[in-house]
Amino acid sequence: MEGNNLPAGAHLLGDSGYPSKRWLLTPYLRPQPGHKTNYNRSHKRTRSSVERGFGQLKRRFSVLHGEMRLSPERACKVITACAVLHNICKTRDIPLPYLDGNHRVNPPPQNGQLVLPAQGIMGVRYREQFAITNFP
Repeated sequence: MEGNNLPAGAHLLGDSGYPSKRWLLTPYLRPQPGHKTNYNRSHKRTRSSVERGFGQLKRRFSVLHGEMRLSPERACKVITACAVLHNICKTRDIPLPYLDGNHRVNPPPQNGQLVLPAQGIMGVRYREQFAITNFP
C-alpha cells in the first residue's frame, strides 16, 4: 500500500490501533464537534458493516477463524472461494450456522493498557483534509 497500489479515490479503513496513512483512514481519538465527529460517525458505520460481513464469513467457514498454514496465494484462493460460496448462500437464503457460545475471544491487553502505535504525520494531515472535504 505504501507504493500507492490502491485505485484513485479508494481507501482502507482501520481502527485506532493503526497509524493514519494516506491510504489507511483511522478515526480521530478525541474528535471535536463538526467535521471530525461527522467523519468518525461515517467511519464507524462503514467499518461496522464490513466487520459484520467478515463475522458472517467466519461464522459460515471455520477455516477463516484461525491461522491459515497456506501460502499467501493459496490463502487468497480459499478466502475468495469462501466469499463466493457465502454470496451464493445469501442469494439462496441459506441461514448462517448457529453459534453455541464457545467462540474464541482475543485476550485482554496486558495490565489493562492499550498500546497504540504513533500516528504517521503525513497520514494525520491527509485524514484531516479528507474529513474537512468530505464531512463538513
